[in-house]
Amino acid sequence: MPVWKFLLRFLAIYATTFVLVYLIPEQIHRRDFDRVFFTWWKNRPPENEAALRVEQRKNEIIHLRDSALIAAFVVVIVGGIYKVVRPIRRAQWTNGGLLPS
Repeated sequence: MPVWKFLLRFLAIYATTFVLVYLIPEQIHRRDFDRVFFTWWKNRPPENEAALRVEQRKNEIIHLRDSALIAAFVVVIVGGIYKVVRPIRRAQWTNGGLLPS
């Protein structure tokens, strides 16, 4: 299989896995966000709202990073399992459904 075809398949599988992992809600608990949120909750001037948006953006970046790492981990683990199981299944098929003794 050509390298470009392998990379294209890997990228498609990774992108799909990333989207699925990103859609899973994640609880990110940070003190900075809590502090800014409660300051904004008590007093809502534009400065506090801007600080809240900055902290929300940091949480979004953390969620993106975590999703990318989890997706990479899932793709590597599932790919490894596939590489181990596929030859075993092929051996069963070519030997008439029985494992070699």
